[in-house]
Amino acid sequence: GHQWWWEVQYLRSGVETANEIHIPIGQSLLVEVQSSDVIHDFWVPELGRKIDAVPGRINRMWLRADRPGLYQGTCAEFCGAEHAWMRILVVAQTQSGFDAWQRHQLQVPVVPVSGQAGKGAKIFRSQTCINCHTVAGTLANHRIGPDLTHFASRRTLAAGAARNTSANVFRWLRNPASIKPESHMPNFQLSDDNANALAAYLETLE
Repeated sequence: GHQWWWEVQYLRSGVETANEIHIPIGQSLLVEVQSSDVIHDFWVPELGRKIDAVPGRINRMWLRADRPGLYQGTCAEFCGAEHAWMRILVVAQTQSGFDAWQRHQLQVPVVPVSGQAGKGAKIFRSQTCINCHTVAGTLANHRIGPDLTHFASRRTLAAGAARNTSANVFRWLRNPASIKPESHMPNFQLSDDNANALAAYLETLE
């Protein structure tokens, strides 16, 4: 748990993602829950008990879904200004579907070199984006903010504060506080043109 988003690591495969958790149905999965800053609480009511995420401590719980579907969760311990928008989405799928998702998550995206997306990739490298985020296959390899390697494949952005649409990605980049006030995402005062280009790049990260 981070203020205010969830980092997700699959220890066997090495997949890393944020806020959207994929699991195979019919299996009891042991989950380690930790915090990088303050006390959070991981809770997906239909799939398991609440459990605190405590700085400096590892807590464990079992997570299980017996039917495919989308299961909503949240942080259940007040953790600061954007506690209410620290959502979790669990995607429960067949084993074959889960295996296909993991294979896709391990693929390295191709970096665009032309058009709006190519311009956006250059902006991503020149701004401080690479000092906070990771995108596999690039120089961006930091863990302050969410891993963006497959950002475009996620259903929401800002830990559930908005649907992951082109319009919302642009709005987020142009002024993060318009979607999630008090988030730690800086406002870089991007022009509309640069925000559109950066959004075009992020949308290639499927």
